[in-house]
Amino acid sequence: MKKYFLYPLMALLSGCSTGPYLYPESAPGKNAVLDRTCPGPKAAMSFAPLSEELNWVHVLVYVAPPGTSSWPGNLRSVDTELRLFGRLYIPPRLRNLNTPDQRRAAYKQTDPPLWVSAASPMVSVRLATGETYQVSIDQLGTGFDPQEQTSSSRKGTPLGKGDMDDFTLTFPDIYVNGEKVPMAPIHFKKREERYAPVFNC
Repeated sequence: MKKYFLYPLMALLSGCSTGPYLYPESAPGKNAVLDRTCPGPKAAMSFAPLSEELNWVHVLVYVAPPGTSSWPGNLRSVDTELRLFGRLYIPPRLRNLNTPDQRRAAYKQTDPPLWVSAASPMVSVRLATGETYQVSIDQLGTGFDPQEQTSSSRKGTPLGKGDMDDFTLTFPDIYVNGEKVPMAPIHFKKREERYAPVFNC
């Protein structure tokens, strides 16, 4: 009887594999975990303007490996895709509200329209081999509303054919409502880790 209890317990303690994912690193950015449950973390790099008026608007850069689902259609990607989207935090009008009157006044206000734009649609890709090429990103060409595009599941732009496991992306100047977002090249490298399993998948 003990062995039937012991085997599942050992499997539980050993944890689960995240599966391969692309981990980003960049000096001015912050790591943002997109999913904390099954099948493990998806890591993006987050950048934001410096001004108090706009530092709550973050632009996230996520690279999805082949096999990642996307919508519409719940399709699986066949190539490595760049996906850009917004993540909004607490705006200035909702900070430091100490009295009921302040809260009532703050919630009557609305946030300004938001828009992410770029100086160019071209992103430079540098592979570990030293090969460099450019990819045109539709979202950077047209711009996008970070209040509407907030999901890492939206289909992105292929960065290359098939699997890519070690590369660096260099972006053009990116702006939120005309304010430049501090950015630097982002290095992506494939990882596979283990994590404690969860039961709400």
